[in-house]
Amino acid sequence: MKKLFTLFALLVFVIPGMSQSTLPNGNFESWTFNSTHGFYEPDGGFFHTLNQLDTIPTPPGVTAYPSDTAYSGSKSARLVTRKIDLLFVLIPGVIGTLKINWATANAILGTKYTWSTKPERFQGQYMAFPLNGDSTGAIVLLSKWNSSTMKRDTIAYKRLVFHGTVDTWTKFDEAIDYWDNTAMPDSITLLLLSCAGYNANNMMGSVGQVGSQAFFDDVTLTNISGIDMLLMPDVNVSLAPNPASEKMTVTMSEQIKNGLFEVYNSQGKKITQFNLTTASETLNVSSLKSGMYYYRITDGSKSLNTGSFIITK
Repeated sequence: MKKLFTLFALLVFVIPGMSQSTLPNGNFESWTFNSTHGFYEPDGGFFHTLNQLDTIPTPPGVTAYPSDTAYSGSKSARLVTRKIDLLFVLIPGVIGTLKINWATANAILGTKYTWSTKPERFQGQYMAFPLNGDSTGAIVLLSKWNSSTMKRDTIAYKRLVFHGTVDTWTKFDEAIDYWDNTAMPDSITLLLLSCAGYNANNMMGSVGQVGSQAFFDDVTLTNISGIDMLLMPDVNVSLAPNPASEKMTVTMSEQIKNGLFEVYNSQGKKITQFNLTTASETLNVSSLKSGMYYYRITDGSKSLNTGSFIITK
């Protein structure tokens, strides 16, 4: 039985040993059924699909499904390459950090990188059933916005291509190749594909064979740790000044009963905490050394907001 994983929809800290994946719903155990349009979407806020293409009047556009064929637990992700004949568009089965840009028929790739350490390896379990010489694959890319060039710099990249039929669960485990070891990423793109010829810049330019399938389970990145940022916080928070040196005021949209302001270092270790008795508290941070810190605001049991701040001396 697969161990339970705390979803980012709830987004508390990942407790070591509680799951085989460091990614939210990377074991693909939890899905929500869209009763209006008749397709499933993975829960957790990290993985998405292109199943929304089925909402246009040119079906079939559903390419990602929960599967009862799992490496562990009860579910995995099943991906199938389709073709929308009316538009002459090949739709790869894909699940990952992407959303659809309806105006340009492109996929918007990437989501915020929320961990305080950089991943070392890209791991998971897969099965592959490509047709007519097709191949399946997986991609992870880390990037950081460059304010000087106004472009994204690639920090790390790994592309895996799986050739031939693999009809039993097989582990992939590859080191992530870093182009820049000095920078910390602010965005991550991770894609699992039934069609390795996926064209992210132009969905209409993808190449593959209709009917090719891939299954993925227990997809994870190693060595990511620290505070996991809430994507949808329950309480709005502002910090001032930030950077701070001696004192910092925490202002919240509402008063929290039993409120705590927990402070973590860049390795994810909790180093101190402050009580939050009103909606605006001024904290003495003079004991903190210069550097970046992460915070978590809780009511004693539930995470309500997370973020980061800088101390300068």
